[in-house]
Amino acid sequence: MKKAYFTFYLLLFVSIFVSSAYAQVSEQTIKQKRAELLRQRENMSSEEIEREYKEMNISRVPAKLDIAGVEKISAEDKTIKFSKKASNTLTSIPEDAIFPIESDEVQGILMTWSYTTKTVSGNQNATPLFDGWGIYGYSNTLVPVYSVPDVATNSSYAKLFGNLANAIQQHTQVWINVWYADDTLTIKNFMQDRGTPLTNYRFFVHPGNAFWFRDFGPVAFYYGEDDEIGFLDLEYYGGRPLDNDIPVRIAEDLGFPVFTSTIEYEGGNVLVDGLGTLFTSTAVYESNMDSYGLYIQDPSTPSQVYEQEKTPLTTDQVDDSLRYLFNLSRLKVLPSLTYDGGTGHIDLYCDMWEETGFVVSQYPQGLSNWSDAQKVAKNLDTLLNMDDYFGCKYYASRIPLPAKNNGNYYSSQSEYNRDYTRSFSNHTFINDGIVQPVFYDSTAATTSKRGDIAGNLAALEILKQAYPGYTFEEVDVRSFDGFGGAIHCITKQIPAENPIRIYHQPIRYINTAQTQPWYATLNALVQNHSGIEVVRIYYRHAGESSFSELECDYLGDNMYMANIPLTQEVANDTISYFIMATSNNGKTITKPMTAPEGLYSFAYGTQVEGVVQNDVYGNGTNLWVSLEGVEENLDGIGEVYPNPAEDVATINFNNLKGDLRYSIINLKGQVLVSDKIKAGEQMLSIDVSALKQGNYWISFTDGNFSTVRKLVVVK
Repeated sequence: MKKAYFTFYLLLFVSIFVSSAYAQVSEQTIKQKRAELLRQRENMSSEEIEREYKEMNISRVPAKLDIAGVEKISAEDKTIKFSKKASNTLTSIPEDAIFPIESDEVQGILMTWSYTTKTVSGNQNATPLFDGWGIYGYSNTLVPVYSVPDVATNSSYAKLFGNLANAIQQHTQVWINVWYADDTLTIKNFMQDRGTPLTNYRFFVHPGNAFWFRDFGPVAFYYGEDDEIGFLDLEYYGGRPLDNDIPVRIAEDLGFPVFTSTIEYEGGNVLVDGLGTLFTSTAVYESNMDSYGLYIQDPSTPSQVYEQEKTPLTTDQVDDSLRYLFNLSRLKVLPSLTYDGGTGHIDLYCDMWEETGFVVSQYPQGLSNWSDAQKVAKNLDTLLNMDDYFGCKYYASRIPLPAKNNGNYYSSQSEYNRDYTRSFSNHTFINDGIVQPVFYDSTAATTSKRGDIAGNLAALEILKQAYPGYTFEEVDVRSFDGFGGAIHCITKQIPAENPIRIYHQPIRYINTAQTQPWYATLNALVQNHSGIEVVRIYYRHAGESSFSELECDYLGDNMYMANIPLTQEVANDTISYFIMATSNNGKTITKPMTAPEGLYSFAYGTQVEGVVQNDVYGNGTNLWVSLEGVEENLDGIGEVYPNPAEDVATINFNNLKGDLRYSIINLKGQVLVSDKIKAGEQMLSIDVSALKQGNYWISFTDGNFSTVRKLVVVK
């Protein structure tokens, strides 16, 4: 009993002390401290700022908090006492809800800013928990805190967020959530001073905990006859209650209805195709197995903290919840990775710019024995054996794994997990642009800070092949090394009003010797709430500069069809095309959105046998053509001699007008050698002594047209 009384009075004393301390901090004092901290940080070195960030609990997977004196509270009591219900709450997910693919048109990209938090007493680094309250050090004691946005000149984090905001506003409105109203002017001045003023933006003001907007932000969907926009608000980590509230608050600002769920699920683990399929990982099971609930502050007694009771869920319960929440026709849960910063999220290695295909990180051969590398390979194999919405198999493009700053790869999965977690796939689509994480800065003052320039530039060439026509807005994200995320993790798409949705099954290749069709049939699902006035296909053959036009026939149920004529008895030809749709209310959009700079392409002919996938570590390119009987689309390329060759094979060029890339490819479609030829060069000599005896193809491409030469190697 004495111990119980002692504990009671101790907690009462702490509560009174903390409440009194907070009450003594005036608004003017906080304002002065914030202004002083902004000035102080201008005099900090980049190394000091980096150490400051390391001391704050801001990684993508925050450490679990253990607040002293916390009481458990049921979900029912929480709803009664501290409801965050919005005025426009949805009581159920609409039966016609559509969750668009991320590459669909957007009206804005949500992000927040990087903040620094200090204790009011002592100005020690702290972790914000509630508005004006946070955790200091390892004691997990709740104390008054204040925060300022990071706009320090020497801060790589401030530079990163500034570059991100500027990149977004080139393609759509950047929506920035700040924690306090005064911060809007601070950030605008920062952007103006760095020479990238905000010109296409909107601010929201809601206090937060961190900057991982992908994970805690709203998941938007369309519903109803007019394609209204609604928000799905999922539960976030228990130790970040302010971030957990932001989707509801922004929904109120925008006038969007919101449905709130108690399923704990982060947005980085959500990959949807826009057609009713959700791809995710087993991390969603793991996050719903524990009983670690949300922290809640009593608004009448700020020092009083509750933890919401959380009932662990079975995998079946999670599956059923996801099917309902995302209005799914299909759910695919893949094994999560282990060494990805602790998230297990699918966005660390995979995305979809196209509803029928994936872009996936490919590990280098030296790391192929890693358990995560094997998981990625197995997960991809699982995906490629599934049928897409149109009844065909999914396809995939591979992109490389980023290396370390010196161009070397990681010594172990633990090193990668602890210090890097780098990924090229963790980017964000913005209409016709992609904000792309990179891991170099060619303008850095010293060589040691420039990173793996050659490796990044080679990877960008592969990315441009995987995402045709997109403008890549590069952002150096090395400041996030070891945090478990990059650009995708700190941004969130808000889909466009009045959408035209175009989904279709791209043609990859047609062998006319086997099927003898003299046309290629394109089917597309095209929707708009006002109806569709017309759908057209624009196409051109290899070597043509202008497009031919076809109007699609309406088949019913929002499906459209057109037949692209093929040239008869041709050995090989390539057709590039895009789709354009106009709605009855006058809106027009293309598929891909980057058209006519970005196009779909397919090869056809009597000698076309399939698609050759590039070897990303040979710096090759995707060859959407067969290597049998390809007609010459590039002029001035001579024949191979000697042929057969034993040591060296030579090819002469005549008036080569532009740069070319060449690849040596075996009969299995594997790219063995890849390099560039500069314009004006007259001869190429290739060392073939290391190649095994057999037949090969040498493919030449300038990005639009290709030519191959047969090579025979003898020993």
